[in-house]
Amino acid sequence: MITERQAEETKSWIETPPLSPPLRRAIGVLIERQSWLDKLADPLQQWLRRISQQPQSTGLKNMLHGTWLGHPLHPVVTDIPIGSWTATMLLDCAWLASGSEEMGKAADLTLVLGLAGAGASALSGLTDWSETDATDRRVGLAHGLLNVGITLTNLASYGLRRTGKRRSGIALSALGYCLTLFSSYLGGELSLAKAIGVNHVAWQEGPDDFVPTIALDDLPGGKLTRVEAAGMPVLLWRDEQKIYAIAATCSHLGGPLDEGTCEDGVVTCPWHGSRFCLNDGSVVRGPAAYAQPTFAVRVRQGKIELRRLEHA
Repeated sequence: MITERQAEETKSWIETPPLSPPLRRAIGVLIERQSWLDKLADPLQQWLRRISQQPQSTGLKNMLHGTWLGHPLHPVVTDIPIGSWTATMLLDCAWLASGSEEMGKAADLTLVLGLAGAGASALSGLTDWSETDATDRRVGLAHGLLNVGITLTNLASYGLRRTGKRRSGIALSALGYCLTLFSSYLGGELSLAKAIGVNHVAWQEGPDDFVPTIALDDLPGGKLTRVEAAGMPVLLWRDEQKIYAIAATCSHLGGPLDEGTCEDGVVTCPWHGSRFCLNDGSVVRGPAAYAQPTFAVRVRQGKIELRRLEHA
């Protein structure tokens, strides 16, 4: 008889949930294995990508990814609904204890603030989610669907409060808050366990002093070339005037930039289309939010030597 563990061993590790702790495994089994989510994710993701490929969408896409901020926008704006609805819970408790009209009005105000923040959070989260794959995409979709349900629950709660059914509204928003906690756990799973939205170059060190890499004669002009500088992958590009060097690992999700394309001094990641300026590593187009580390370049005794310039 084939055990569950043996059956999992025949799958790719991507499809296999973690063994421990039990909570993460339970969520992995509950969500990551739900292949039916792909039937909803496929058309939605394709639609979002078609929109993002329109020239007029570039600015909005970069804004929602957080390219202008140098940090993903989604974690920033999620604090608004979570913080606001936490305040709503506390103020509702104060109203239940005192019956104060002022506490009720304050609770309603924070509930509305949370609804506004949820809209901004949904837009930024949906933009980031459109560039995910495999089980990451399933967890992200479940996270998003939960948040839609939470928002509708709190919207209904506000409607009950406005029609004089405050206690029913409080019960509904309390349910929404419990779902918010679970959805927040999924958001943390995406960011901290699956490394969605983190800087994938942050742990690469690179040399503080110039180190030799390859011979100058071995670097062809007009071709993306990958070398190692003290163990850090570096992308080299040579034109008639200069040699450029930036980190070869895409800061978005770790794609190999040397397998991408380069045009007019801008390199495009082959995985999700992030674009970086070769001159200073800055993000020209998302989904990347973090710039690529750059390197000082010099040639000594026919060898190209590199030294890392800045923090990731």
